[in-house]
Amino acid sequence: MAVDTAGVGNGAMASAASARARVLASRRVRFGAGGLAVASALAAGDWLLSQWSPLAAELVTFVVGAVVLVGVGIRIGRRIDALERSSREDPMTCVGNRRHWEASLRQEVDRALRSRMPLSVLMVDLDNLKLLNDAHGHGCGDRALALVGQVLRDTCRSRDVAARFGGDEFAVLLPRTRISEAKIVAERIRSELARRRALLGAPFDSHVSVSIGIADLDAVPVAGRSSDAATADLLFESADCALYTAKSRGRDRIESIEVPCISGVIRLDEHRAGRKGRVSA
Repeated sequence: MAVDTAGVGNGAMASAASARARVLASRRVRFGAGGLAVASALAAGDWLLSQWSPLAAELVTFVVGAVVLVGVGIRIGRRIDALERSSREDPMTCVGNRRHWEASLRQEVDRALRSRMPLSVLMVDLDNLKLLNDAHGHGCGDRALALVGQVLRDTCRSRDVAARFGGDEFAVLLPRTRISEAKIVAERIRSELARRRALLGAPFDSHVSVSIGIADLDAVPVAGRSSDAATADLLFESADCALYTAKSRGRDRIESIEVPCISGVIRLDEHRAGRKGRVSA
């Protein structure tokens, strides 16, 4: 006997929509009832105090009204903060989402070019996610993604921007970081994930690993820097190319694109040493 899967799917979606509508209606009722209760209490208190002293009634009404408005303002502020956070955060991994990362990338590229400071990008790919989903279910794959997000949050520095770029791909923006330093951060991410997957046991210990590609501003040709947006795109593409190399060479490894310095980035150690006469002209 054939099963009407389309009908089942439509019924499930209709049921979910109905449930959401009931929740919203319940919230509206509670909000309306709360407002009515507050208004009733204020009216009753105002009448009782007016029997004793009109001035006291006005003062109490003002104080209570101010307290209510402050409370409402705090609640609205918290809701706005939560909405802002959800607009730039990936809910599964609790790192930034693609929109937040792309905005941060262009901002940091602009800052790096203006200040002539280094900037590096890591492209991080969760190896074997499809295999993990097929063999052990999508719940297991979701746990693997959440684990990568946790490792990124714990190993990246406060100024770094980690984000889930989509599917099994993550990206990390490393401001004021040369490629040699970016390699240290990348290895810290890779080794920490290896340590934690071993603690979790099967199937994570044999399936969960990351390949990482690294690039910095030196990998972007000067001719391609027609704008901040173009420079950001080329920087991302360079890191993605390094990631492809890491995947093709066996996964669970780090690859980078290194070219001679052509960007005019200030090398702080050499700059300071040069000012002290330790580096010859």
